[in-house]
Amino acid sequence: MRRLKPYFQLVRLPNVFTAAADSLSGWLLVGGALVDVGGWLPLVLASMAIYASGIALNDVFDLELDRVERPGRPLPSGRVSRRFAVVLAVVLLAFGLASASVVGTRPAVVASALIAGVVAYDAGIRRTVLGPELMGACRGLNVLLGMSLAPGLGGPTAWAVAGGMAVFIVGVTWISRFETAVGRRAAPAAGMALQAIGLSALVWAASSAAMLPQPGPAPSRADRVFMLAIGLAILAIASARILRASGRAVADPRPQTLQLAVKTGILSLIWLHVGVVAGSRGPVEAIAVALLWIPSALAARWIYST
Repeated sequence: MRRLKPYFQLVRLPNVFTAAADSLSGWLLVGGALVDVGGWLPLVLASMAIYASGIALNDVFDLELDRVERPGRPLPSGRVSRRFAVVLAVVLLAFGLASASVVGTRPAVVASALIAGVVAYDAGIRRTVLGPELMGACRGLNVLLGMSLAPGLGGPTAWAVAGGMAVFIVGVTWISRFETAVGRRAAPAAGMALQAIGLSALVWAASSAAMLPQPGPAPSRADRVFMLAIGLAILAIASARILRASGRAVADPRPQTLQLAVKTGILSLIWLHVGVVAGSRGPVEAIAVALLWIPSALAARWIYST
């Protein structure tokens, strides 16, 4: 495991499971069934592979900067070669596109758009004012990948979930931009505001989805209200934790608080999806998404997320 650790660090293994939550949640929100493993598994694998490749490419393009600011990371420390990282990223991108293509044409199109966004972000757009917005768009596309087999990609409520996640990640990215700086409050404050907007969109989407027809036997109104209450409670707890960490970063902007805010935002993504799925589909589907938190949390104990 010690020999593998640098490679897990290269792809930010804890975060890869949040990408799986994106597409699995998207699949469930548009009425996909857990028993249809042949439908959701290729999409989940595609999400994970494309995300991991993007993170590896990010370190490839950041190598010279990391030699100065983050010399302990796998590439600048020499524990992983730059050539290996490039090959790994290309292989993962190809696998991600192939996996999505197995399911159908629309998933392949969404995966292609996601890959284009990831490569454009890593190649230079991330250093511009549009960087956080493109990162958020990539996260939204990841959610849409799970919805890609549904007519109209799931409709307005499903799109609100993808949009809410996108805006939320724009906020996280604004905070992460200055995670090695001290005393800069403007970026984390803007990031916190965007996080709040994204979280509000998720609450609205969960409330709206709870009232829509669901596949299978229709739950009673009392059951729907109970499902929604559970979902909103999960969203409230996750949101409070996220905004508390971001608030500390705004009040005391230094690497430790900024990186904790970013880590909290990223790893809470799974619970945000759990809340939305619990409110709209029910406990069984929500538990399936929540299970992704276990490997993510375990990996986060010994592999960094930012």
